[in-house]
This record gives sequence, structure tokens and C-alpha cells, in this order.
Amino acid sequence: AAAAAAEVSAQLDISAELRELRDMVGELRVTLSFTRDELQNTKYLLNKIEGENDAVKQRLVASETKVESLERVTLAQEAEVVNLRKEAAAQTADLGSVTERVAVTENDMEHVQKDTAAKHTDLTTMKTEVENMKMELSASETEVEKLKLEQAAQETELVVLKTRLSSTETEVVNLEKEITEKPKVAFSAGLYNSGYIQADNTDLNLVFTKTITNVGQAYSNITGFFTAPVKGVYYFRFTVMDLLSSRSMTIRMYKNGEQVMWLGEYDTDGARSYLSSGVTLQLEVGDEIYKNQFPDIKLSERHRQFL
Repeated sequence: AAAAAAEVSAQLDISAELRELRDMVGELRVTLSFTRDELQNTKYLLNKIEGENDAVKQRLVASETKVESLERVTLAQEAEVVNLRKEAAAQTADLGSVTERVAVTENDMEHVQKDTAAKHTDLTTMKTEVENMKMELSASETEVEKLKLEQAAQETELVVLKTRLSSTETEVVNLEKEITEKPKVAFSAGLYNSGYIQADNTDLNLVFTKTITNVGQAYSNITGFFTAPVKGVYYFRFTVMDLLSSRSMTIRMYKNGEQVMWLGEYDTDGARSYLSSGVTLQLEVGDEIYKNQFPDIKLSERHRQFL
């Protein structure tokens, strides 16, 4: 009976211990359930940062398999309980390791977030720089368009200038041709040394009878008239001389019958007296220039007079 009682007591102790083991297993299940939830929550982060999540999953699957085995062998031997305790201790260590790794992962995520924020700031700066570059490019394009318009205007002006240059060159050629083809006009004439030329009671047309030069044959030493062969500006100069002794000499120049110059001199000493002058006239083709003396005025022909 004592042996039976001892056996019963032993069985009761085993049953109590088994109940404790069941309670421990239940706690482990709760712990494992919590661990599963924690693992599920951190699974996304662990997948992105650590490649070791697969190993953790495998170990968790192994733990679950072991828990299921414990459920099936609730009446297993103490050795199995010890093993379960060891397994629980190992799992606790694994959970600590996982917790540490999660903390490390969170720390890494903070660094990643800081890096991301810095990169976002850099990206914002780059976007600002790109916008500024776009504005500069737009301004440059506007400047290019303006330069193109200016170039087009300059090209148009250049065409106009080329046209004007061509017209000017044509005019120069025509002027050169006109100058080349226009007759040259120049003459020089004087009086012979043969005495006096004296006007009666009327004006006397003064004729320089000795022709020295007569380019263009515009001067007549017969009539004393110069007839303009071409339109232009002409310069006339003359000099006359006489020995004046209480008398005067007078010369007048006419253009087409209209007086353009009057020149006179009076002296009493009988020495040489001169009249000399010049004039520039704009003449048309056919205009006539000549000189005459006043009535009762004489010029010495002994001293050569020149026009």
C-alpha cells in the first residue's frame, strides 16, 4: 500500500509537472503568437534592409513545428520537457536577437530617412537650379530670336546698301563716262602790240585777237565772245594795262548781255596802270561771255593784254 501510495504520489507529481509544462507551453504559445505578430510587423522592414529575414522565418517555422510537436507529445518524457525548455531558452535568445536586429533595423531606417530627407533637399535644390537654367535658356532663346531679328534687319539693310552701292557705282561709271565724253574747255588770249584800242562815242566790244590756247574752240578771236559748249562752272580772269596821264580806263564783263562785273582805274602820272580781276560763273550751254570798253576810253595795245 505504501508503495502504491508512493507511486500515486509520484504520478501526481508528474501530473503536476506536466500541468506546469502545459502552462509553460501555453505561455510559449502566447509568446510565440506575439512573436509572430511582431515578426509580421517587422517583416516588411526586414525584407528591405536585411537578407537574414529568410533565416529568421525558417527558424520561426522550425519553432512552430516544435510547438506543434509539443502539443502532440504532451505526455512526453522529462527529457523532452528539458529539451522544450532548452528550445524555449533558445527561442528567447532568438527573440532577443530579433529584437536587437529590429532595433538596428529601425536605427538604419532613421539613417535612411535622414539620407532620404537630405536627398530630397538636394533634389529640391536641383529642381530650383533646373528651373533657373530653364529661365536662363528661355532668356537666351529670346536673345537669340532678338539677334536673329537684328541680323535679318541688318541683312535687309545690307541689301539696301548693296543696292545703293550698285546705284552709286552706276552713277560713278556714268559720271566718269560723262566726264570722259564731256569736251574740255580752256582758253587764253591777248592783244597784239600794235598801238591803242579806243572806243568812239559808243561802247566798244573788246576782242583779244591773239589766241594762245583755245581748247574746245569756245572762244572767238573775231567777235571776242566765249560761248559755253557744256553746262558747268567756269572761271574767267583778265588783266589789261595802259599808261594813264590824267585819264581812266574801264572794263565791263557781260553774260548774255547782262553786266556781271565793272572795273575802272584813273591815274595822272603817265606810268603803267593795271586792271586785273576774276570771276566764277555757272553757265548753261550756249551762254555768252564778253567784255567791252566805255565810250571815249582807250587801251594800249603796245603792251600785251591777256584774258
